[in-house]
Amino acid sequence: MTLGMAVLLLAVVVAGIVPVFRYLREKPKLRIICLVLLSLIVVVLVGYIALTLIFVDAVRNQPPA
Repeated sequence: MTLGMAVLLLAVVVAGIVPVFRYLREKPKLRIICLVLLSLIVVVLVGYIALTLIFVDAVRNQPPA
């Protein structure tokens, strides 16, 4: 997965949290399940983006061979 795709997915998932709050008020169990699932996806994507940026920075700052 490219970094751009990960950022796009992160934006879509974060934007998906708002409709869960708005439209699932009558179903609290389903709302909790959706929020937990979306939160886990956000954590995984943020971790992926952070690790990618760390690795890119490490490659960029390598000492000359």
